Amino acid sequence: MRFESEGILGVLDSTKELSDSFGRIAKKLRISITDRCNMRCIYCMPFNNTKWLSQKSILTYEQITYLAEIFASLGIEKIKITGGEPLVRVDIISLIKSLSSIKGINSISMTTNGILLKDRVAGLKEAGLESINISLDTFNRTRFKSISGIDGLDIVLESIKSAVSQNLRVKINTVIIRDWNDDEISEFVEFSKKTGCPVKFIEFMPLDGTKIWSENLVVSKDEMIDKINNDFGKLSPLDNDKADPARLYRFDNGNATIGFIPSITKPFCQDCDRVRITAEGKLHTCLFEKKNYDLKALLDKGKSDKEIQEYIRNCILEKPEGIIKIIKNHSLEPGINNMYSIGG
Repeated sequence: MRFESEGILGVLDSTKELSDSFGRIAKKLRISITDRCNMRCIYCMPFNNTKWLSQKSILTYEQITYLAEIFASLGIEKIKITGGEPLVRVDIISLIKSLSSIKGINSISMTTNGILLKDRVAGLKEAGLESINISLDTFNRTRFKSISGIDGLDIVLESIKSAVSQNLRVKINTVIIRDWNDDEISEFVEFSKKTGCPVKFIEFMPLDGTKIWSENLVVSKDEMIDKINNDFGKLSPLDNDKADPARLYRFDNGNATIGFIPSITKPFCQDCDRVRITAEGKLHTCLFEKKNYDLKALLDKGKSDKEIQEYIRNCILEKPEGIIKIIKNHSLEPGINNMYSIGG
């Protein structure tokens, strides 16, 4: 394969960073390795007639590793593996091993729904996975099936226990939707207190294949904090990394760490340091932009390492302001992008 023989780390210029026109520097890369999923969550997947990508059209693990090497040479330091559901793709452990060996990459993490995780935790950790975000939106079995389309609550809870027992850093991602699960906020705080796993409450975003999103369904960060303060006592903000989408808090007398991702009510676009590659090799510089850039086409055409590197730099320069501009223009609407296809 071309990148194995060229010795990419030796030929690429690692002195230039991925800076956009707003002065933001990309440090984190999210790679979706499949659009397929074993759930049908209402805030992500279409109800029916999902058209999966052809397996021939998605990036191979070798191509993913090659692109990750290029991004690392351009200053990317952290990689998160996403989907769809990444664990539905076979032999993912081999990919984690390859990515964790890349010079300059100091963190490999993954987002998963947890259904296929329990028996793979040890192998993933041994391969180099350092942390894992597990999606969990309710503790009610009936509600879990209503939100996700499957009866899988017990499986996810067992996967969380398994990951914690293997000393992986486990974070819980919880999308809060008004009148669906906003009455369980306090239960998730109790869960964080009990397990020590940080819980990140995510405002419902218009990235749903069902196109049910509306502003009325968004429970704001401020509203959630008021609820938690009333039930548990005051949350105190931690010293947050400005580029981290989650704003973290703790209780003065408790072990729970609670995060909020307020993409709708308090966008953090000015500090964004993330870019994304979809399973079919499309580069998205913003989760909320339709425009994308076809990296796989460059690979298929046999473009040189330096040509791909320069192309990526130019793409990053085109990175838009973000959802904050869409909100200012009052143009938020359901289904801006499909989360399952672009990667979270």
